[in-house]
Amino acid sequence: MTSNVIALRSNPSLVNFRNYVLSFYAYDGLYPIESNSVDKVESAIQEYLKLVVSPKNHFEWGDGDSIDRERVRDILEKDYHIMKLMSEASK
Repeated sequence: MTSNVIALRSNPSLVNFRNYVLSFYAYDGLYPIESNSVDKVESAIQEYLKLVVSPKNHFEWGDGDSIDRERVRDILEKDYHIMKLMSEASK
């Protein structure tokens, strides 16, 4: 797992994507997810990348677009059983 994190952190595109995901779902993001963390997001990205390369799935990497972000969010919500907090904008 550590080598996967190092690989993710060594890839500028994946670091940008991680930061993009965090800008939406970190505690101070647009749609914060309770108990979210950098480590959880990185693990969810790794899980998503496994889905993308698997011939059993019909996912395609969209270069870190909003569909990719939402799929990572779904993994976070499912795998970590974490719930979204209401953002200030939606109150």
